[in-house]
Amino acid sequence: MKIAIVDGYSTAAFLVEKLLEQGVECIHVHSQEVPPARLRHSFVPAHYSLDLGYFPHLDDAVRALKDAGVDRVVAGAECGVMVADTLNYELGLPGNDFDTVLARRDKYAMAGRLAAVGLAAPVGVGATDVDTAVGFFAAAGSPVVVKPAASAGTDNVHICTTAEQVRTACSAVLGSDDYFGNPNPAALVQKYLVGTEYIVNTVAVGGVQKVSDVWLSMKASGPTGAPLYDYQQPLSMTAAHVAPLVDYVRRAVTALGITDGAAHSEVMLTEDGPVLIETGARLMGALLPDVIEKYSGTSHVELLATALTDPRGFADFDDRAVRWSRTVRNVWLINRRSGVSTSWQDRFRELPSYDRLVTGVRAGAPLRQTVDMATSPGFVSLVADTVEELDRDLAAIRDLERDEGFYVEAA
Repeated sequence: MKIAIVDGYSTAAFLVEKLLEQGVECIHVHSQEVPPARLRHSFVPAHYSLDLGYFPHLDDAVRALKDAGVDRVVAGAECGVMVADTLNYELGLPGNDFDTVLARRDKYAMAGRLAAVGLAAPVGVGATDVDTAVGFFAAAGSPVVVKPAASAGTDNVHICTTAEQVRTACSAVLGSDDYFGNPNPAALVQKYLVGTEYIVNTVAVGGVQKVSDVWLSMKASGPTGAPLYDYQQPLSMTAAHVAPLVDYVRRAVTALGITDGAAHSEVMLTEDGPVLIETGARLMGALLPDVIEKYSGTSHVELLATALTDPRGFADFDDRAVRWSRTVRNVWLINRRSGVSTSWQDRFRELPSYDRLVTGVRAGAPLRQTVDMATSPGFVSLVADTVEELDRDLAAIRDLERDEGFYVEAA
């Protein structure tokens, strides 16, 4: 079996490892001529028998993959979603519904697709100019969220309560590139959703959706007022609110045409019920599959690998039977000011629930103030028997971070 990975960054590296273990040959394709700088470090060239590079013309990519005898094309990261779906369509391979491909990347089109089929969706507008954004705010009222229409990782997210804030935020979005280095063609302006945020990860084969894991996703207010990731914690499938979340997400990803492959959905549970924030037709990022598999028996990565290589095994998988033997929490690190990194990387090892640190920051390297996921120093994986133990160690991490010289040298 041969599988082409489009943009094999982030969690895709874990997926390819599992595919290689199953005897799958993997081929790589780039969706951009210049790969995103912030993702290059996660790419492992040795995983691939062939790296075809970037194709300016789709026909050339189709021809190359056909000549290579590829059986499937999979998006490795968000930036590869539309290319992967298009290639599967052009090659006649199993893949997502091509008619809804735009709704799987553009968040305004995504909300419109959900509303069209009667599902709860954010109310908003796609603005290519600031006057449209301000006009929506005047009609919708405060607060609103302004963000790129097709980015990721809390990139350039602004919570606005005045027309002037909307004007400034929209100008910032329209005048900058997205998380992947592409110009932002539009700013998405939406009514602010109030509630608790969750993550639901699914995998589909032939339209049958199965859930690998559900997470509570807690955020804090950053220095600019935009949300920062605080921590993410997987939940039992029997936990309160999980059933209605899962039911809503199954219908949402089906409406978005995700019939074959992974989906990572962020959803707000409001007082009126679940509302989709966004869905990525790919694996969840910032994931430690081995930790998840150790304590729950599967992971988003493993379920996708099973779907690709063992359809019968996927059919037999009972997502209602997933049980967690211990409690896991990924705590995102928050650096209060920019500077030169100190040697902080081993300071968390003393925490009783410490499992590992995930970071790309080294002592002596520049470190920016944390304003979004991309500027976080990383995250700490905690594992314990009780939530109380995790709360204790989360508080200890935040206590350490109150020292402005913890992450960076004193000015």
